[in-house]
Amino acid sequence: MPAGPYIKFLRVVTVAIAALTFSACGGNGDQEEEPKEDIRDLQNAIPPTSVGYGTMPAFATSDSNFLGDHFSGNGACAVCHNDLSDDTGKDVSIATSWETSTMANAARDPYWRAKAAATMKNYPHLAHEVDDTCTRCHAPMANEAARKDGVEYTLFGKGGFLDPEGEYFDHAMDGVSCTLCHQIEDNGILGTIESMSGNFSVAEYPAEDKESRPAYGQYADPVGAYMIANSEFSPIYGAHMSDSSVCGTCHDLKTPTVGSDGVIISAELADRFPEQQTYTEWANSDYRTGGAKDANCQSCHMPKNNTTVALASSGTDIRRNDFSEHTFLGANTVMLDMFKNFRDELGIEVDGFDQAILRNREFLKTSADININETRDEGDHIIATLQIKNNTGHKLPSGYPSRRVFVHFVVTDETGAIVFESGKMNPDGSIVGADGDISYKQYEPHYNSIESEDQVLIFESVMGTTRGQVTHSLIEAARHLKDNRLTPDGFDKRVVSSDVAVTGEALLDPNFNNGWDLFEYKVPVTKGGTYQIYADLIYQPLAYGHLEFLFKDTDVPEVDQFKTIYDSTSLLSETISSSVRTHVR
Repeated sequence: MPAGPYIKFLRVVTVAIAALTFSACGGNGDQEEEPKEDIRDLQNAIPPTSVGYGTMPAFATSDSNFLGDHFSGNGACAVCHNDLSDDTGKDVSIATSWETSTMANAARDPYWRAKAAATMKNYPHLAHEVDDTCTRCHAPMANEAARKDGVEYTLFGKGGFLDPEGEYFDHAMDGVSCTLCHQIEDNGILGTIESMSGNFSVAEYPAEDKESRPAYGQYADPVGAYMIANSEFSPIYGAHMSDSSVCGTCHDLKTPTVGSDGVIISAELADRFPEQQTYTEWANSDYRTGGAKDANCQSCHMPKNNTTVALASSGTDIRRNDFSEHTFLGANTVMLDMFKNFRDELGIEVDGFDQAILRNREFLKTSADININETRDEGDHIIATLQIKNNTGHKLPSGYPSRRVFVHFVVTDETGAIVFESGKMNPDGSIVGADGDISYKQYEPHYNSIESEDQVLIFESVMGTTRGQVTHSLIEAARHLKDNRLTPDGFDKRVVSSDVAVTGEALLDPNFNNGWDLFEYKVPVTKGGTYQIYADLIYQPLAYGHLEFLFKDTDVPEVDQFKTIYDSTSLLSETISSSVRTHVR
C-alpha cells in the first residue's frame, strides 16, 4: 500500500497489538549465557506495559533565520550563499545543496530520536549521559550554546532541545549547520583523540563583539565587509577546513559502556567503545594525508567543482576555483526517502529530496565493485570465485553499527529457474537465512566459502556486551564480536589498533585485507547445460535484526513513531555493484 493511504489508515484505525512473547533463542554457540541478575535480563523479559498503535510524529517547524549569541541559523547565511551557479549554469547554491542532506536534518532523524528515547527508557539514570553524547553531534549548536550559557539541557521533555518552546529549539533543529562547522577552530589538537567524540572547539565572543566570530573557509583572501555587516560573522582563512580532522571531531566517536549492573565502567575516553572510527579508518588507509591515494573527506563528500563559482549572490562578484559543493554525499538514501515522504510529520519545509536521493545513489555506486572472477566445475558443483574491491577511504560500511553490506548471489539454469540463491532480501528488509535476522541475539559469521543457501556473506560490525552477548544497544556495547566490514586500500588488519581492528573469522581469512575480499560459492548442480550466475553487492543502512531489537520498545512514543514510518517505507536498500557471468557445464 502506498505510504499516503497507509498513514491515513493508521490515523483512523487503532491497531491492536498482541501481547509480545520474547524468544529464548540464544546467540552463537560460544557465547556465555547471561546471569539472571543482569539488568538486561529484566529489561528483555518484561513486555512493554503499553504498546504502540502506529502513531506518527508531529515535529514542529523551526525558524532557520534565528540569530543567536553564538550561532545563527542557515537562513541567515542562505540570504547571500544561495542562488549560485557555476560556469555551466549548474545550481550550486550552498544552503539548497545542504538542506536535503542527513547533516541538515540530523535532529529530525526519527531513527536517531527512537534510539535515544529507548536508551533513556532502559537506562533512565543515564539520561544526561545520553542527552549530552547524542546531541553533541546531532544538535551541536544547541549543545554548544547551552554549554556556553551555563544552562542545564535535555533532549526530550519540557524546555528540552526538541521542545518548540525551548530556548534552543531552533538551534537544535538546524542540525549540523553553517555556523557550527565554519566556527570550529584549529586549537592544536585536531586529529587527536582529544578532539574526537564531539570535542570540537568553538571560541566564545562577548555579545558586544559578535562581529569577530569567525567563519573559517578555504580561501586565503576572503571579502569580509559585506558579510560582517549583514551576519556579524567575519570570513577568515582556515586551512583546517580542508582537513579530514574537522570531520573527525564527530565521525570518530567513542561511547561509554555499562556493565551488567547498569553502571558505567568506561570513564576514560580512550577506554570507551569505538562506536564509529571513520577518521581513524581513513588515517590507516592509502587515502590518509601523504598516502599513496592522498584524499581528504571533503574531496569525496563535498566534491570540487571544476569550473568557477561566485561564493555569494551579494557583496562580491569574485569567482573562485576549487569550490566544494555542499551536497555532503553519503549512502543513506533510505533516510532521505523518509525525509521526503514524511516531510510534514517531521517538520521539514524544503523540497529537493528526489534529487538528493539520485545523487547519493550514484555516489554509493562508486564505493565498491563486485566481480565474478571465474567459474569452474568440480564434481557435482559449480565453483564461482568472486572478488570485492572497496573504493572508499574507510571501511564499508562505516559509521553507526546498524549498517551492513551483503552479497545476493543467484544461479539460474537454462529455463531461468533458480537452482541456488544466497542473500535474498524479503520485503520487510530481512535476509533469508541470516542468523541475525532470525534472532537479534545472534549474528551471521564471516565466510570464505559458501556452500548452502542459508549462508550469507554479510559485512558488518556486531556489538557485544561485557559478557560477550550480542547487543544492539550502544550503551551496552563493550567490544565488537564481529567486524568484517570491507577495509580500504592500504589498511593492514595485522597492524592496526584495536579501535579499528578486524574481528572474528575475517581476521584469519587470508583473502580478506587491504581493500579486497576474495571468496567462493560452491553450487550443487545435477545436470549439464548453461547457467547464469548473478552477484549483487547491496547496502542496507538499517539491518533487520537491529530494528527488531529496537522495536521491542514500542511503548516508547518515539520508537512507535519510527516503526510506523519504517513499516510504510519501501526503499530499504541500494545496490552498489553487480556482476554477471555465464557458465557452460
